[in-house]
Amino acid sequence: MRMALGLALLLSVAAWGQHFNLTLTGPHGAQVSIPAGKGEVTVVLFISTICPVSNNYNTRMNDLYRDYSAKGVKFVFVNANQNESAAQVEEHARRAGFPFPVYRDVGNRTADRLGAQYTPETFVIGPDGAIRYHGRIDDAQNQARVQQNSLRLAIDAVLAGAEVATPETKEFGCTIKRARRTS
Repeated sequence: MRMALGLALLLSVAAWGQHFNLTLTGPHGAQVSIPAGKGEVTVVLFISTICPVSNNYNTRMNDLYRDYSAKGVKFVFVNANQNESAAQVEEHARRAGFPFPVYRDVGNRTADRLGAQYTPETFVIGPDGAIRYHGRIDDAQNQARVQQNSLRLAIDAVLAGAEVATPETKEFGCTIKRARRTS
């Protein structure tokens, strides 16, 4: 069931066309529109300031950014938790030594559009705008126990113009704390 849902998501996002925009709130409160899949590989990572699982990945996220932004990969780090303030997100990024901005997904529009549920959770969007990978960063919270670097394998495949061997993996972490919907 999960894989069928994931494949349906991959196909529906691919049907959006050559690219789409992620509308997020920047570190200083301004709304920004970030193009994804416009001729470049884009990695979207959902993270949290308070989730211990997400925080176990802070160093690995820094390493991913350092290793792949140099190869032309665009990274979009997103905090979609409505219980984490802009000040918390900014302070967390500073304490973690992130060399990249962390955007807020106010109202969960981007998380809903992509179907994100957890932190950390990742999406690799190909140059054509199709989601090529969705899932975990790697297979173990404890970095010493990692046996498969799922996100790195996916990025490498997309950069090489190849199919991702495993386009969806089971992510794990804390659930995204969504905004309450009023009807």
